Amino acid sequence: MTPRAWLIAAAALLSAACAVAPPRAARLPPVSAPSFAMERDERRLWKEAAEMDARARKSGAVLGEAPLERYLLGVARRLTPGAALGKLDVRVRVIESPSLSAFVSPDGGVFVTMGLLARLENEARLAVVLGHELVHAVNRHAIVEYRTFKHGAALASALPFGLGELGTKAAVTGYSRDLEREADEEGLALVAAGGWDVAEATRPFEHLAAWVKEEEIEEPFLFSTHPRLEERMESYRTLLATRYAGRSGGDRGRERYQGAIRELVLANARLDLAAGRFGPAERGARAYLALRPKAAEGHALLGDVARQRGGDGAEAGALAHYRKAVELDARCPEAQRGLGLALARRNDREGARAALRAYLKLSPDAVDRAWIEGDLAALEGRGP
Repeated sequence: MTPRAWLIAAAALLSAACAVAPPRAARLPPVSAPSFAMERDERRLWKEAAEMDARARKSGAVLGEAPLERYLLGVARRLTPGAALGKLDVRVRVIESPSLSAFVSPDGGVFVTMGLLARLENEARLAVVLGHELVHAVNRHAIVEYRTFKHGAALASALPFGLGELGTKAAVTGYSRDLEREADEEGLALVAAGGWDVAEATRPFEHLAAWVKEEEIEEPFLFSTHPRLEERMESYRTLLATRYAGRSGGDRGRERYQGAIRELVLANARLDLAAGRFGPAERGARAYLALRPKAAEGHALLGDVARQRGGDGAEAGALAHYRKAVELDARCPEAQRGLGLALARRNDREGARAALRAYLKLSPDAVDRAWIEGDLAALEGRGP
């Protein structure tokens, strides 16, 4: 099931389940409180969260890049109140999806998509997202929601890597309006205390709004039971105009952030292309080239976008990108592959053969090896 398909399926189930809102369950002291003691049903949810984390990593749905995880964990720990650090299992997992989303498990595990990370642009915006999610964990919002809405298990089968009841609840519905506003307010306080620029607070939600418009989603289901995107942005605008009025400057961490997520930007653009999302794929490739101007992989991806999108001038544009990529690095497999395919379309059989042979030499275990070998056979007159 594609990400968009399970989103729609989950939204339909959620709509039926939430026809009548039940009474709000009682609040609990935060994890950081001296009186914190985990309750029986909460222990079960933490156990489920740990199991969900293990399934996520085992499934391959989570990006296994240790340097990136260390960087994200450093930001998350800088945000987390000291009194909560020894009690929560703070961690950040990156989901291999070009969609824009983030959620937190009850024990402090934050899940964020590649698509969202690729668009945030600086560390201050990342801190806004992580701070908001961590407040949900610190203030034990999951157990409150669980006791209020006990219907998450029905949705678990519709979501990736078996999120389980609480992961499903967080990913699908978000939290109620009052808890979301609390996470906005206290999360921004964590951002400010960490020294980041609070003026960046609305930017992650502006990216979400652009994505919703891009995907032609009438109402993002993950905001269906709490403030819509415009309400969320207004919540932050109000905080900036009141509590943080006159506050300027602060750390944005642009270079640190871009250095940490640079290769993710390219990987996410490739996911967009695989999904046929040509506009986002092209923007991602150009964003990667802005970070690495002499990267052959970026030009090769632009060639792939042009070749697959088609249209006037697409063939010539793709060929130009592939030639530029090979000029920058003749050992870039994607560049040689694209060049070979583009030259074959122009009936330059000799040039196509040389490029495709170079590709197979550079990528002996390529998943499309059999297909490329078939193309070579045809170019050499050995086809069936």
